[in-house]
Amino acid sequence: MIKVNPKLTRLSFKYGAVTALFVIIAFLVFYFMGLQPWRNLLSFLLDILIIVVFLFLALKDYKDNVGRGEFRFYHGMTIGFIVYVTAAAIFALFYFVFIYWGSPDFLNEYIITAQADLVSRKDMIVTALSEESYLEQYEMISNTTRGVLVFDVFIKKLLIGLVVTPVFSIMLRSSRA
Repeated sequence: MIKVNPKLTRLSFKYGAVTALFVIIAFLVFYFMGLQPWRNLLSFLLDILIIVVFLFLALKDYKDNVGRGEFRFYHGMTIGFIVYVTAAAIFALFYFVFIYWGSPDFLNEYIITAQADLVSRKDMIVTALSEESYLEQYEMISNTTRGVLVFDVFIKKLLIGLVVTPVFSIMLRSSRA
């Protein structure tokens, strides 16, 4: 049986919670500035930056302070997994509470904005795909639920960490002596 260092899990959960806090703050800043964080490229890029920075800091902290310079690929993958799953879960929980109780009109705002965006790109979509594809997308947006939105943000946060973690794990690993 594999024995996991309790310092590794504590450190990972701590960084995951801090990552989620910063992503939540960024979301709220964009939202209250009226910049629609669910449709804003800058907001998405900021999420990526926050997750990447804190993921790297968690891995580096483990290597320097817990592993005393020793760092294996599996350390990075384990820490990274815990960090990005924790961050995604906390943010999804916040998002759930926010769209159900914090901003009850959120779903309607989302649908209206997404449909307006789709209408503005109608010619491009019809040319690239078809009129039928455009109408299907429009209908799918109309049928969006809060649960779908929560699941969507959870998956997006997971994917960011899933892509970056192996890269940092390879970069930081130490060679065997």
